[in-house]
Amino acid sequence: MNQTRQTSRNHAGKTGRRRFLRLTGAGMGLLLAGSARGAQTQGILKSGDRIDIGGDAKEIIERAYALGHQYEARYGGCAQCTLAALQDAIPFVPTDKGLFRGASALDGGATPAGVQNCGSFTGAAMVIGYLCGRSREKTFTGSAGLSHKLVRKVYEHFKKEYGSVLCKDVRKGAKSDCPKVVGRAARWTAEVLLNEFGEGTLNGGRNRADTP
Repeated sequence: MNQTRQTSRNHAGKTGRRRFLRLTGAGMGLLLAGSARGAQTQGILKSGDRIDIGGDAKEIIERAYALGHQYEARYGGCAQCTLAALQDAIPFVPTDKGLFRGASALDGGATPAGVQNCGSFTGAAMVIGYLCGRSREKTFTGSAGLSHKLVRKVYEHFKKEYGSVLCKDVRKGAKSDCPKVVGRAARWTAEVLLNEFGEGTLNGGRNRADTP
C-alpha cells in the first residue's frame, strides 16, 4: 500500500510539473508576443509623420519644463529626469522603463570631471533616438538622419544658452542650477519634437509649438 501511494504521489507530482511548465511556457509566449506587438505598435517616426497630441502644444512644452525642474530638484540625475519629464509630458513618448534605467549612469557628464556631455542633453538625445532612430532586427535597419537633425536643434539651444553641451560649461553657465538646466532641456526637446511630429486639436488643426 505504501509503495502504491508513493507511486501515485510521484505520478501526480510529474503531472503537476508538466502542467506548470506548459502554463509557464504559454505565459511566456503570450508575454513575448505582447512585447513584440508593443514594439510594432510604437513604430519609428519618420519625417512627415504627424501625431494628434490631444491638446495645446505650448501647454505640453511648459509641462515638460515644470516636470523636469521638479524631478531634478527632488530626485537628482539630470539624464533620467529629462527623460522622465518628456515621457510624462508628451503623449507620444512611451514610458519605457528600460530606457529610463539605461540613463542611470549618464548624469553629471558621466565622468568625475564633468568633461563630457551634460546628462540632460544626453537624456534628450535618448528620447529623440528612441522615437525616430535606427532599430535592430536581424541587422541595423532604418536611418539615423532625422534623429541627428533633431538632436542638433536641441544642441543649438544649449550652445546659445551655455556656449556648449559639456557638463562643466553648462554648470558654469547655469550657476549650478541643475533643476533649471533639466527643465530647459525638457522644454527645448519638447518644442523640437512637437514642431516635427505634433498635430494639435484645440486650435483647429495644426498646432505648431512655435505658433505665436
